[in-house]
Amino acid sequence: MKIGFFGTPNHSKKLLESIFNAGFEISFVVTNMDKPFGRDKKITMSPVKIFGLEKKIKVLQYINLKDENTISEITNLEADIYIIFAFGHIIPKKIFSHPRLGSINLHGSLLPEYRGASPVQQALLEGKEKTGISLQYITEELDAGDIILSKEIKIEKEDNSETLLEKLTSLGIEAILEILNSNPKEKLNAIMQDHSKASFCKKIKSDDRKLNLDLDSISLFNQYRALYPNYIPYLNFRNSRINIHEFSLDESNVTINSETGKIHFFNKKSIGIVCKDKRVLVLERVQPENKKVMQVSDFLNGMRIMEGEQFS
Repeated sequence: MKIGFFGTPNHSKKLLESIFNAGFEISFVVTNMDKPFGRDKKITMSPVKIFGLEKKIKVLQYINLKDENTISEITNLEADIYIIFAFGHIIPKKIFSHPRLGSINLHGSLLPEYRGASPVQQALLEGKEKTGISLQYITEELDAGDIILSKEIKIEKEDNSETLLEKLTSLGIEAILEILNSNPKEKLNAIMQDHSKASFCKKIKSDDRKLNLDLDSISLFNQYRALYPNYIPYLNFRNSRINIHEFSLDESNVTINSETGKIHFFNKKSIGIVCKDKRVLVLERVQPENKKVMQVSDFLNGMRIMEGEQFS
């Protein structure tokens, strides 16, 4: 069985590597164009491209997948099945309908819940206790294809978007290898989604990084978990941004009769932020503008924070 692979970031590369190491023949990979990355804006290849080149797999990159020459180039390459994970572009029907075993997408939710670009973050944002992965056949409607297989996983209180994505990627690798090792001779059985139960999530952008102090303590903590570490959340303090690198819930459930955003001193080395429900979120590690990440005790010493000051 020959495989065409579509993907871009590091977690997609992990799936590609697992398929390759399992001994399957990968005819080609399609990945995003090289892009500027980091403060110096150095043009950087995607992790999928780097792996493809290392293993001498044919690597394809296109600005426009709808271009007829692009479609012809991809569909003229021999492949029985296409595997897609975090590719980053809509794949036209002329491409996804081409392989005889179909085009299978690994999605990071239990579809039809959380169709769209940020299912991992959305599950954390909503404080879900479980989520999972779905293998679905690609259709023209985003994430609306028939479900081949789903696997569920528990979300731990300590999970953030990075740790949960790692767990879901491992679960997805297991599921993809399961269907590939079954050596299908025709398209796999799949169940139609209940479209009436579909929910959607949007792509997270840098503008979404500011924490919302209008939320109660648990919702605010969930917002932090959903953003960190790919989109470092921040609050404003003394007319500058303070990046929040570690937050925790005060498990004592003590409520503080103070204004939302006010600083609460636990002791000389520890502070928290009063939330809308009067519970306190404990600050553990922060990063003031133009400075390194530091423990909150160092932040207190350096900034000479006073009782009554406030985050916004």
